[in-house]
Amino acid sequence: MTKWRCKVCGYIHEGKEPPNECPICGVGAEEFVAYAENVMEQKKAKRWKCTVCDYVHTGDTPPAKCPLCGVGAEQFVLLLDDNVALTDQAVLTAGLDTVNSALDKISYGLYVVTSVKDNNINGQCCNTVFQLTSKPLRISVCLNKRNLTHDYLMSSGIFAVSMLGTEQMEAVRQFGYQSGRNVDKFANVEYIPGQNGCPILKDCLAYVEAKVLPDKTVDVGSHTLFIADVTAGRMVANDEVLTYSLYRSKK
Repeated sequence: MTKWRCKVCGYIHEGKEPPNECPICGVGAEEFVAYAENVMEQKKAKRWKCTVCDYVHTGDTPPAKCPLCGVGAEQFVLLLDDNVALTDQAVLTAGLDTVNSALDKISYGLYVVTSVKDNNINGQCCNTVFQLTSKPLRISVCLNKRNLTHDYLMSSGIFAVSMLGTEQMEAVRQFGYQSGRNVDKFANVEYIPGQNGCPILKDCLAYVEAKVLPDKTVDVGSHTLFIADVTAGRMVANDEVLTYSLYRSKK
C-alpha cells in the first residue's frame, strides 16, 4: 500500500492511487505525491517556494500555477537545502536567488487571525504576527490583500489572534487552505466572541485582542502591515507552540 501526501495541506492518503480529491482542501489527484517516510529521501527532492503566499511545492520543476494564490511558475524560487560553507566567495556571490533559503530559517509561529464585518466573522491562518513594543503594548500583523480577513480588518479595524499548539495541525488546514468567500471556516469550530466581538478559538494556547491604528497602517505591496494596540488577552494552556517550521516538517 502506497502513501500519498497532499502537497497543499499535507493530508496523507493510503492506497494504490492518490484520491481524486483531497478530503481536507479539495485539490485534485495531481497535487498528490508519493510520501517519502525516509527523511533523507525527502531532503533529496527539490522544493520550490511561492514568493507571494509561501506555498512550498515539491518536484523537479515549479508548478505551472500556485494552487493557493494562483500565480505562475515564474513566482517560484528554488529552496537550496544543501549545507554551504560560509566563505568570502560565498558571501560575495550571494543574491536574491540564494536569499530565500536564508529567509526560510526565520522563526515564525502559526496563528489564526480573526475579524468581523457587518455581523459576519472570518479568520485565516497567518505566520506574521509580532509584538512590537511593551509600552504601549503593540503588535503587528501582515495580511495578503487578496484575503477576505484583510477586508474585514480594513473595515472594522479590530482583530483577535488565537495562538496554536503543536497538535493543532487541523486548525491550520481549516483556516489556511480555503477562502471564507467559499466556505464557513467556523463550521464545527468552537469559538468564543472576544470583548471586541472577534472570534477566539476555544481550543487555543493563548489569545490577544487588538485595535488597529489607522495612521500606522502600511501598504507593503501585495500585503498590508497592520499596527495595533493590544486591548485584552489571556493564556489558556501552557503547552508548546506550533511553529511554521514544525508544521512544514509534519505536514
